[in-house]
Parts: sequence; C-alpha cells; structure tokens
Amino acid sequence: MTPYQTDVRAWQESWDRQQEAYLPDREHRFAALLDAADAVAGDGPLRLLDLAGGTGSISLRALARHPDAQVTLVDLDPVLLTIAEASLAGRATVVTADLNRPDWTAALPHRGYDAVLTATALHWLDGPRLATLYGEIAPRCAPAACSSTPTTCPTTPCPR
Repeated sequence: MTPYQTDVRAWQESWDRQQEAYLPDREHRFAALLDAADAVAGDGPLRLLDLAGGTGSISLRALARHPDAQVTLVDLDPVLLTIAEASLAGRATVVTADLNRPDWTAALPHRGYDAVLTATALHWLDGPRLATLYGEIAPRCAPAACSSTPTTCPTTPCPR
C-alpha cells in the first residue's frame, strides 16, 4: 500500500513539489502573499479568500500563520477540491465555483474579505473575463482589503 492511498499529506506534498518545478520561488511568493494580507489585517480574525485555491496550498500556509483566520477556498476541479477538503480538515470553507461564470460569488459565505490571494491560476482567464472578475471581487472586499496575485498578466496593462 502506498502513502497515496491512505495519507492526504502525501497528495498535498506531491502537488506542492510538482508546482515547485514550474515556480522554484513558490514558497517566497506565498510568503509575500501572506505578508500583504498581514499588512491589511484589522482587529479580529483575518478573513481570506483563496481564489482558484486548488489543493489548498495557500490556505494551509495562511492557517499555519493565522490559526484563527476565516479562510474560504474557491476552485472548480473536483480532484483538487477533494485534496483541499481533506488537507484543510474543516479549518476552511471549501467552495466549488466556476470563475468563468458571473454568479460564482453567490457561493461565497462572507462579505468583507481582508485579502484575496491567488498564485498561479488567473492567467488562464482571458483578459476581458479577468477584468470582469476583479470587478466581481471588489464588492466582497473590506474597505482596506488587498488582492495579491503574483501571476503573469495576459493583458497589457493589467486590469485594475
């Protein structure tokens, strides 16, 4: 029996190593994302939106830094979401939603997120959809919220 049959940590570790092959500085990017979230943190638990969160890599690191954070992870891929749910073990809300659909925010449990974090997924959206997505996120953010997306922008200039 391999660890992949019994241990979700093995799946999470495998995903992280595979992703690091594409982004060797991935952990530094995650640290920068969380530093940005720390900079806008107010009183009370930090409320984070992990957009296109996959297996929960950012959410896990956020919860390691802020155990009382209220984290919402959004993704569409059922395999990645299964790994995320098992890895996060009830410490975050995991939402299935398609970011290509304008109604994706209806599935979110909160308004007033302190930070929207994403790492390597939004570059798959075309420029007009990405610009619209940012507009859909804005009403869900707290007044001093930040959005941190260290990814390649498909349009020039990047939508704001």
